[in-house]
Amino acid sequence: MLSDNIKNYRKKSNMSQDELAEKLGVSRQSISLWETGQTQPTIENIIALANIFNISSDMLLRSSDGTNASQDTAPVNKAPKKKRKTGLILTVIISLAVVIVAVILIVILSGNDKKTSDSDKPASDSVVQSENPSITDESKETASENVNSNSNNSGADSKPNADSETSVDNKTSVDSEISVESETSAPEYEQLDLFSYCKNFAINIGSLNGDYSIYQQPASYYGGYDNEYFSISYWADSDMVEFCLHCPLSDTYSINFYLRMRGGYNGKYEYLSSKYFRDTGESLRSATGYIDPSVFSDSYPISCDSYEGSFDGQNEFMEESRVGMCDLIRCLKEFIKVENMECDFSDFDFVNF
Repeated sequence: MLSDNIKNYRKKSNMSQDELAEKLGVSRQSISLWETGQTQPTIENIIALANIFNISSDMLLRSSDGTNASQDTAPVNKAPKKKRKTGLILTVIISLAVVIVAVILIVILSGNDKKTSDSDKPASDSVVQSENPSITDESKETASENVNSNSNNSGADSKPNADSETSVDNKTSVDSEISVESETSAPEYEQLDLFSYCKNFAINIGSLNGDYSIYQQPASYYGGYDNEYFSISYWADSDMVEFCLHCPLSDTYSINFYLRMRGGYNGKYEYLSSKYFRDTGESLRSATGYIDPSVFSDSYPISCDSYEGSFDGQNEFMEESRVGMCDLIRCLKEFIKVENMECDFSDFDFVNF
């Protein structure tokens, strides 16, 4: 073939594709395309190649079997074009046929779906009447006779039924009894008596100590400091429940903070803060007053109704009392959780803790 001949004669001439391209005045890519058979040189380039290889044009065009390559290639060049053209026409015809068949199938299927949907619809009264007028008339006459018959029967049976009245009376009686029983059996909500609950806890869980019962634990059980003690007491002589935070300050001094709830709790607590000598119990400073749990907080100032002690350092003592009362309330909150008490901290109304 021409492509093989160009390649073979180039190698016999000891030329590279670049050298041959330079002699012909074409690019190296053109030589590569000729040798791979992807393109063919023009007649002018074939004559030039023959002159370069020092052979005749017939030898360059001659195939390996001795025939002229141009004769072999001419029909080859024409046949693919014809074949490609025929294949393109066949492809177009097949595509059109597929589209036509698809359209026909869609039309047929849509028609069947419409018929099916129409057959599923219930026939209207007007259609039935138009197709079967006789049946419709007979139905109307039968219905009319049935109406007359029913009206006659209802007239004959228009007297009140004693059994029916008895059944209604019985049902009313049963309903009223059920209603009364449900109202009677419904338990009434009893609000927790917080004072009585805390009082009974101190008596039943605590130990008797003179005229009061006390239950005391290290404050660390309830989130307090290690050297402090938390207690709940019931004082029988004053009908008072008292929560206390006992805080040793040194070997000489201690300070106690008390939160008191009396019988008939009215939403306020009495408080007492007392600083005293540990060995004698003699008071150095003390303050008493009331705390409103709905407003008291960690930053809420505390005031007193009475104060005993030196006026020097009174403000510092009142601030110390406020901090101590806040610590006591926090211990009370944890005490309720740890001891699994039936009341809830919210029952004590300290909304800010």
